[in-house]
Amino acid sequence: MKDSLTVHVHDQSIMNLAPSQELNLAQLLFLNGAFKGVPLCSGMGRCALCKVRFESNAPAPRKEELKKFNADEIKSGWRLSCLHRADAAAVFLPEPERVVPKVSGKFSEKLPGDLSLAVDLGTTGMHWAFIIGDEIVKSGQELNPQIGLGSEVMSRLAFAAKPEQCKILSDLVSGRIKEIIAETGPVKTLVVTGNPSMTSILAQDNVEGLSHAPYSLPSKGGSLISIDEKLPDAYIPAHLAPFVGADITAGIVALNFSGKKPEPPYLFADLGTNGEFVLCLSEDKYIVSSVPMGPALEGVGLSNGRTAGPGAISSFTLTPKGLAPFFISQPDENSRPGITGTGYLSLCSLLLKSGILTRGGQFASGNTPLAAKLARNLTEVKNTPALDLGLNNDLNLPATDVEEILKVKAAFNLAMSALLDQAELAPSDLNSLVLGGAMGQHVNINDLVSTGFIPAEIAGVTRAAGNTSLTGAIILTNNKNARDFASALPSRSSVLELAGSQDFGQKYLERMIFQYVY
Repeated sequence: MKDSLTVHVHDQSIMNLAPSQELNLAQLLFLNGAFKGVPLCSGMGRCALCKVRFESNAPAPRKEELKKFNADEIKSGWRLSCLHRADAAAVFLPEPERVVPKVSGKFSEKLPGDLSLAVDLGTTGMHWAFIIGDEIVKSGQELNPQIGLGSEVMSRLAFAAKPEQCKILSDLVSGRIKEIIAETGPVKTLVVTGNPSMTSILAQDNVEGLSHAPYSLPSKGGSLISIDEKLPDAYIPAHLAPFVGADITAGIVALNFSGKKPEPPYLFADLGTNGEFVLCLSEDKYIVSSVPMGPALEGVGLSNGRTAGPGAISSFTLTPKGLAPFFISQPDENSRPGITGTGYLSLCSLLLKSGILTRGGQFASGNTPLAAKLARNLTEVKNTPALDLGLNNDLNLPATDVEEILKVKAAFNLAMSALLDQAELAPSDLNSLVLGGAMGQHVNINDLVSTGFIPAEIAGVTRAAGNTSLTGAIILTNNKNARDFASALPSRSSVLELAGSQDFGQKYLERMIFQYVY
């Protein structure tokens, strides 16, 4: 069909789609079910998980594609669908790599109807837990079902700018929540945490104020909202700033209502696609800030990155035989090995100690015979310097991935040092540094020191607290005191603006090294 977009799918099915002037090809395919459960970088041109082969009307290759495909593949029509418009053409869609939702529970049958559901809606992932009383009876984690329409906050907000497209995003999440409930049992109480962008999109608010400076909140949170007529009204905790949201409020609730309560002054950092930081100076005084970090720490957008699941590598060691990976779980027949965000930190830390990676992020020849042997694996992949990891599975570390990790490190370092400067504190003055989010589950504290995320003098008071946002959401399902505490946090908090400051760019570049900069 001349004016049709014909998609020949790997399972022999055919989709005939109407071309779109507003969506790129990956977005159109996603909305038609092609990339469900695929951790796409959504327009960055990095992950290559959206690859297709044009059988007609192949567009000219973009520079990003020349790094992903060799000359023969380019000639054969292989392209990244996120980089091209959804114009009329015929394309072949290979089977993409999917992330299978991880579910754990104490009951195999449907649960009774007296359930509460807590949902942590991250930009990249969605975590949830069903609760009876104070007991978690079923929980799960999966990709945010919106990820194919933008892998980070600003691209998601851009898609949500039109009300009809905001509804698409909202329906993807509310639809998935309804599926989870249908598979489990009726819910009486629903709590949803997330950054202001994710919760505002879910509520179908006007997100213009979050899309450009001066930034403003569409809603302050701290109330019940209706997200779907077939779901109970959702309680969304109060937001603290335009990019410090309900997930951080829930995290502070978790620190104060579960386990050992940290003593001020302490720094709480929730690290995901957006880095959100809270410096607690007293029970009544908090300074909050945020920096964009991208999805790298969640394993998205890197050449061999992946989220947790079969075949996911979370750390490395160097042995006489070469690099030895530690898998969260071994690869199965349907998955290829990949590296999580914390796995990348482990790898960079090891290479820095071995002299194979410099503080500036360049490859080097190694500082021991064992390291020099590994350094002999330095090569080029699609015209980019890269280290072959020697694992017999095509895994490598390209210089572009090192740069992405450095960007995350620079953002983290800048936020931490700026908050401490604002309070006239040295890192050693902190009683604790508490890590939540993507970095708060599997990270090795020593790797953070080696890569310069944190200074060595606070390693002993740094701890990973896991998913504090979900923990706080669980507490908020049935604890009135916790809700009162959460509602009071905005009045106790001041905001330190970072991205809009005049010297932000200079300070950010100064921290683009694998060493903590004070």
